[in-house]
Amino acid sequence: MKRAVTVLVLATLTVALFYGQRLSAADTDFPIYFENSTLALKSQTIDKTTYLPLADIVKHMNLAYTDATAALTFTIQGQNSRLTLTPGSAFISLNDRPVLLQNPIRHDNGQWLVPLDFLSQGLSRVSGIEFRYRPGDLRVFAGGATPAELVMNAQSLGSTTRLTLRTGSRIEVEVQRDAAQHRAVLLLKGKPIDPGLERLDYKDRLVQSIAFEDSDGVARIVIGTTDDVRDVRITAAEENRVFFADFVGETVTEAAPAPIAPTAAGTPAKPDATPLNANVRVIVIDAGHGGIDNGASNATTLEKDVTLALARRLRTALQSRLAASVVLTRDADVVLTSEARAEVANNNQAGLFISLHVGYSPNKTDPGSSIFVMKGDFYTGSAAQTSGQQLFLPWYLAYRTSQQASHALASTLQQDLNQTLPGWKFPMRAGPVGVLASLTMPAVAIELGNLNNDVSSQTLLDPAFQTKVATTIAAAIEKFAETGTGARGQ
Repeated sequence: MKRAVTVLVLATLTVALFYGQRLSAADTDFPIYFENSTLALKSQTIDKTTYLPLADIVKHMNLAYTDATAALTFTIQGQNSRLTLTPGSAFISLNDRPVLLQNPIRHDNGQWLVPLDFLSQGLSRVSGIEFRYRPGDLRVFAGGATPAELVMNAQSLGSTTRLTLRTGSRIEVEVQRDAAQHRAVLLLKGKPIDPGLERLDYKDRLVQSIAFEDSDGVARIVIGTTDDVRDVRITAAEENRVFFADFVGETVTEAAPAPIAPTAAGTPAKPDATPLNANVRVIVIDAGHGGIDNGASNATTLEKDVTLALARRLRTALQSRLAASVVLTRDADVVLTSEARAEVANNNQAGLFISLHVGYSPNKTDPGSSIFVMKGDFYTGSAAQTSGQQLFLPWYLAYRTSQQASHALASTLQQDLNQTLPGWKFPMRAGPVGVLASLTMPAVAIELGNLNNDVSSQTLLDPAFQTKVATTIAAAIEKFAETGTGARGQ
């Protein structure tokens, strides 16, 4: 009998806990951004549906309303319309005509609660204010509120982790660091923020987590950091539409090259390496594709994996023989736009840029390899509007400042690769290569092999072959740099 009572008590507690969780999830702040104000609300999640407190919203909007407790009705009066709600029903009455919501109105503990679709299906019709939100989002934009869309990207640059923020409008960013709590906070000011992602799936030895947060109406990015972070630096670009947050893992010496952000975000060369001319103190290696962009592929091989392996081997080869900082545009399986790859080079004032790719041809006998430079008459529609005496070129014509040097670099690479890999053939080609267009330094794209050829594909996966390619490219870069041709603007 005692056992039966115990079981009954446990069963009763289980039902009570389940019912309590179904009706009252933990409160969370939920902001509504208006044109000239922000309202942070306490939301409730009930049966997997987000509910907002109705009275707080109509008071903030200065709307006339009547809360008839005895009759259990809530009425909102607009200029030419009237909206009436009753608890437990998904139907609301707009000028005595029914409007169906996806979830019912609630009246719990004396508080009227409305689901999110009530804002667009009911409140907007009586107030004349549009409410905009996406399913799953934790914020709403109302009326004339125009948010700045936020895109975040993180990448490891040797001793530094760089978080890049892109917004559609100008904003201000302020950094607050709390080393004791192992976190840094980036406050985003000036505009409401509409993040593409609430969290960035990124983690390395400096950064443990990256999350957007605005539950109280204050937009910020919270970054979990490790003890290895020595400094956090913010640099603005593109008229405060792009920001670089650099999490520096070691002290930067004065001998390091100075990018826009006051740190050389790359891996320094060995002290006993061959010194180069000042124009080639930073070399950027771009591992083509990444993330959801696999590039060329066959049954066993993805281009993005081969290019990353080659980029890492080339970094090692360059560090062993040249006194230059070497930066990878990506050191993990992440997706980057062509513009983001170019920014890594331009913002670090690189002296050279090498983009690595793997070829694929329907013809199995095609060697596939090539060395690409930017096509000289690219954007011909704009060419007639530019002249040799123009002070500033459009960003998409930046390659012209180093076009001659790019051809010289490609020629040196072609000579050395053809000599070291005689059966592969590396013809020089010119084309509208997107990643090269906006670069301000000598830049080429190297395409290796043919993934549609089994022998070529297996060779590309051979670590010894990859090391041989990397060593050859490093030697060609050293030869090119010693000539002094590798200068910006040549």
